[in-house]
Amino acid sequence: MLTELLALVILVALSAATLMFCFAKWGWLQAWEVHGPTWFRRCDLCLGFWIGLFLCIAAIVLLGLPWWWVAGAFPSAALCRAVQAQVMG
Repeated sequence: MLTELLALVILVALSAATLMFCFAKWGWLQAWEVHGPTWFRRCDLCLGFWIGLFLCIAAIVLLGLPWWWVAGAFPSAALCRAVQAQVMG
């Protein structure tokens, strides 16, 4: 069971990093910095967490996993940020 959770964390983190990479390529992250509210600045760790949380919830609903697997969003956010930092510099 723990290996499945680890696999989900890695899959979610890499998927979130890929989505964040696409958002940067499409200019959405830069547009958020320019047009977003001043009180809510860009945070890649936070964005990785929210994308990871959405992906974990989608996996739970689609695969019928236990609800507590949503906790996989926390380590996936850190892993996503590390992957994104390596790829984007």
